[in-house]
Amino acid sequence: METTFDRLRPLDNQDLLTIHEKTIDILSHSGMWFESPRAREVFKYHGLRVEGSIVYFNEQIIESALKSIHPKFLLLSRNPQKNLQIGGDSFAFGPSGGAPYILEYEGTVRYGKKEDYISSLKITQMLDGIDFNFELTAPSDIPRDQPLWELLYAIKYTDKPLNDVDMGGGGLLSILFGVSPEKMKEDAQNGIAYGLRFINPVSLLGLSELESDRLMELCSAGIALAISPMPIAGMTAPCTIPGLLISQNCEILGTLVLTQLINPGCPVLYGCIGTVANMRYANAPIGTPETRMIELASSQIARFYGIPTRGNVGLTDASSVDFQAGAESAFQFANTVRNGLNLLTGMGTLGSWNISSLEKLVLDTEVAQYMRRFFRPLDFSEEMMAVDIIKNVGPRGQFITEEHTFNHFRDEFSEPLVFSRIPYDLWEKEGKKEAWHRAHEKVKEIIEHYQQPDLEKSLEKDLDRYVQKYYFKER
Repeated sequence: METTFDRLRPLDNQDLLTIHEKTIDILSHSGMWFESPRAREVFKYHGLRVEGSIVYFNEQIIESALKSIHPKFLLLSRNPQKNLQIGGDSFAFGPSGGAPYILEYEGTVRYGKKEDYISSLKITQMLDGIDFNFELTAPSDIPRDQPLWELLYAIKYTDKPLNDVDMGGGGLLSILFGVSPEKMKEDAQNGIAYGLRFINPVSLLGLSELESDRLMELCSAGIALAISPMPIAGMTAPCTIPGLLISQNCEILGTLVLTQLINPGCPVLYGCIGTVANMRYANAPIGTPETRMIELASSQIARFYGIPTRGNVGLTDASSVDFQAGAESAFQFANTVRNGLNLLTGMGTLGSWNISSLEKLVLDTEVAQYMRRFFRPLDFSEEMMAVDIIKNVGPRGQFITEEHTFNHFRDEFSEPLVFSRIPYDLWEKEGKKEAWHRAHEKVKEIIEHYQQPDLEKSLEKDLDRYVQKYYFKER
């Protein structure tokens, strides 16, 4: 008899318990490297053994930290209608972040600039399929040591939840939302976050001083933190997927403990973004089937702990918007949503995170809307089953003229943003435009008709003044 198995659940309960036990073993005996003296002092204060830069954990403090994590939290927006509930079965899509290059429509790859970033914000604002902000491309003409300018632009050009909040951002959000820092910290303890930031441990088993200090400041400012190491099997993690999952879990739980020591209850997400090495070229591809297996298994581990998850969608190793890009991107969309990951960045990216594209951002929005429709539960109410209509129409009847059809086709049938669903002769007559070309036309249309959300002028001045003062206070 053939052995049956669940293709969508690669780990069983015993596997999950074993991963947890091995994680406790490693963090207790090998510890984790924390470069920040401030972070090490926090651990010492709470009774953990610290030797040099290594912090040694115990099961009790890890279990205590896990118990304080909210399984769901509310990510606020300045437009309350666009607040996001993160956790459980929810999923939300957003752009990729930090790509140094941008692919122009003509095929040229160049460094990203502020105007590209602002264009991506306009698309983010205007398309319903994109739920929150992120830095699609890293603008080369904005100083990298002044990231609050990017947050300020995101506030001005969108009214959706804010990602990539950096140090100093808590003060900016305090002004935007009109609440005190103390209130922001208290709300975080109760599962309400005013923004989001990714914290990136260094594999293997480390957290830099910058990331530690960023974590400690933002934890106290009501900012949700997505702990997102990127272990690479064969390079910075063991050359096996089980080994990578355990090392990744160590890095996430060790960092998670620090968040809860700083501000118990502060919203945290479990990052599911590990990958494998390309041993031929010594790089880290992200479109591989192994990477999809890692994010699937990682999502199970996060659910085992009851922690909301951060993943990606739309990732590809292709350097142009070709069949490979579409296949890898769409498969990851389906994989992450089906597996229950909650907060999903990655839209608009190419070339293993290194290249951004406004056209790809639009195309990924098309796929995002496809996923929303595909995973919408079926409604078996009397109205939707239409039994009476079927009986009334009877054998050999048709439904095209029925009122029931007119009442439901707009909601029941999806309408593509740029994908083509017309016969070949019409497609040929319209110029044989491929999806890439239609996406470019949509980008131009969005930029031309962009409508900036209202922001009170006095509030805008206060936000500008805060950022200028933050960076130029010593001048």
